[in-house]
Amino acid sequence: MEYKININRVVDVFLSLSDDVELGDGRVFCLSATDTVQSWLDLNKEPQKHDYEICYAAGTIAFYRYILKLSGNADTFKAGDITVTDCSEKTVDYAKQLMSDALLSIEPYLKSRRFAFIGIEVE
Repeated sequence: MEYKININRVVDVFLSLSDDVELGDGRVFCLSATDTVQSWLDLNKEPQKHDYEICYAAGTIAFYRYILKLSGNADTFKAGDITVTDCSEKTVDYAKQLMSDALLSIEPYLKSRRFAFIGIEVE
């Protein structure tokens, strides 16, 4: 039986990280992240045994992409000589760190994405 990432678990992770009461735009990010991680999985390594970590990783990817979208809509206002920009840089860094840690935890269950240069034939 082929393992498929449970989108509902990915959505649960996304919602818990985003503190969103409604899914809204996040559904697109969850679907995209789920498809991405699914394509990376090496099904010979029995990823179903690590479903929680895999769903969490997909959820953190969705969250990171969502935060990047929000940070593109940063608010800027001027108060006298001071310009204030709320770009949520700390939030972007936080989301990126969560995603990096989650991806590191599922690395053993992914297809190798390394490139090996073997050689060239010279005539």
